[in-house]
Amino acid sequence: MCVIVIKPANMSISREDMDAMYEQNPHGVGISYYDSNKNKLIWIKGLSNKDEISEIIQKLYSIEAIIHFRYATSGPITKELCHPFPIGEKNRLKGESDALFFHNGEIKSFEPTEDEPEFSDAYIFYEQIVNKVDIPFSKEIKGLFDDGINKIIIQTTEYGIDTVGEFYKWNGLKVSNLKFTRFLFEKTKTRKVLSFCKEKTLQAIDGIIWVFTKIKEKIQ
Repeated sequence: MCVIVIKPANMSISREDMDAMYEQNPHGVGISYYDSNKNKLIWIKGLSNKDEISEIIQKLYSIEAIIHFRYATSGPITKELCHPFPIGEKNRLKGESDALFFHNGEIKSFEPTEDEPEFSDAYIFYEQIVNKVDIPFSKEIKGLFDDGINKIIIQTTEYGIDTVGEFYKWNGLKVSNLKFTRFLFEKTKTRKVLSFCKEKTLQAIDGIIWVFTKIKEKIQ
């Protein structure tokens, strides 16, 4: 299903949140940001080392950035099918571009066929539609995919970040869905259980000490 994160300037992603996003969507990460000196979008994708991903995000603390965590619901697990995709250019693993495309969801009408198993629905949509329509998307194009399932970002040097679909607030970020939070809640639940067990163990020890204290008092 993937998750797209819009990280505002002067904001970071906690390591706990990042790990949860990666655990939910472990098939490759892409990152982009706008470089005002070059007037270009700088991007890289196909990242899989969590320490490297965290380091890049930390370096972009003062800059607005987009981070995409891929889950391969469609197409094989390859670096090339990670997001973003450079609009009007050859797909590659990193570069400097004027426009980028990110997607989260399932575009059923663009699912790969047996003749194109190396592609994903997002890649086919990018090739057949995104590269051939006006950017940013018109209201008509947006309306076709604003269905509660599909979330899209078109990032350009001219217009900035344009979104399709609802994004949610999470710890100062904007995220395309909140499925990754289940890992955070599970960890929280585990900590609560351990804390409860620790508390009960201490209570039991206190009880034993109290009993032996009373026995000692009686003997004396």
